[in-house]
Amino acid sequence: MEAINNLSKKGCIFMKKLITILTIMLGFSMTSFGSGTLQGVQLKDINNKTVSLDKYKGKKVYIKMWASWCPICLSGLNEINSLSADKNKNFTVITIVSPGLKGEKPTDKFIQWYKGLNYRNITVLLDEKGTVIKRAKILGYPSNIILDSNLNIISTSQGHMNIEQIKGAVK
Repeated sequence: MEAINNLSKKGCIFMKKLITILTIMLGFSMTSFGSGTLQGVQLKDINNKTVSLDKYKGKKVYIKMWASWCPICLSGLNEINSLSADKNKNFTVITIVSPGLKGEKPTDKFIQWYKGLNYRNITVLLDEKGTVIKRAKILGYPSNIILDSNLNIISTSQGHMNIEQIKGAVK
């Protein structure tokens, strides 16, 4: 009986260690650090005009990747609108949607839908080719990308970030 108890205790210790290792690995897979650059990426705005991300060089950049079908994304747009309007921040805020990819509406339908919303401060760029998704290794929505002032990716993470978390991540 004592042998069974010892075996059971060793099994519990092994399982605890395994769970700890898996938790750490999962945490690192949700956040990546320093993986590439967004220099030279060409996107479109909601007026269908080409925008080069290079125009954002010189300041750190926070990017929210989101989709119109994502309730968590939509619930965070008020905060992004407020943060975008804040003149005292030392970084740029943009959002990127990928029409026709990952379940998002086609470009024309997304633009029509978005223009019916009342977010006047948010910069929305369209990644129709999935360039940002690929370079930043975006797996789902919402996702957050932090760029340095040369548009190098400092980090990416999944999930909602509130204003204070964004400010903390960008500093």
